[in-house]
Amino acid sequence: STLIEKWSNFSIRKYIAILFLGQCQHYKDDINAEYEEYQNLHAHIDKIKENFSQFHEQWKSLTAGSEAYQVKKDKTMKTVLQHNTIL
Repeated sequence: STLIEKWSNFSIRKYIAILFLGQCQHYKDDINAEYEEYQNLHAHIDKIKENFSQFHEQWKSLTAGSEAYQVKKDKTMKTVLQHNTIL
């Protein structure tokens, strides 16, 4: 399964209000078990956002319809499709 599919199945509803110490430890254990994967996903998304910010800055200098514009558009679409299959 993809990262997005895995995290879209996460449900906050499985966590009810903490009424006793054992629940607190259980919640802490759940968070710690998934935290590294969350950090990795967050870093990956930050990299994607950075790439698209760079694309946006590069696009500002291009003339719509020009060859350079089309090359940048094709490269951007390739990147979008690549990230879509990863996530």
